[in-house]
Amino acid sequence: MFKKILVGYDGSKGGKAALAGAAALAGKFGSQVTALWVREPLPRHSDLPGESEGEAEAAAEYFKERQQEIAAVATQHGLSIACETRQGHPAKNILQVAKEGGYGLIVVGHSDHSELWGRLLGDTADRITDHAQCSVLVVKTEVFSPKQS
Repeated sequence: MFKKILVGYDGSKGGKAALAGAAALAGKFGSQVTALWVREPLPRHSDLPGESEGEAEAAAEYFKERQQEIAAVATQHGLSIACETRQGHPAKNILQVAKEGGYGLIVVGHSDHSELWGRLLGDTADRITDHAQCSVLVVKTEVFSPKQS
């Protein structure tokens, strides 16, 4: 059914639920899974020497930690999950990667923001579901707990 699944993964509680859900679906359908982390762009100008380099190193370390988490979930489900990172707006990047890569399903986690906060700022999951050219699954954190996957 879904040959290629793209999962937005940032290490958050919602991201972990999305990854678990994507892995469970991939196991069922024999799908290829790619986990995508989108990070904010680094500042162009900094007040302190070396600040940009420090930010880049911290981002690289954070991505390395997320890769380890993804690898653990992949092993648990007997899968291989590719990892990618992009810079910029999360919803725009996820939509672009899904379109360019021919993904049939985008899986994202539900944010823990309040309803008011989501209305004021918008929610990545809302933006993705509104503009995606493929199916989208928004996973609530309680749906795929580690015991259920």
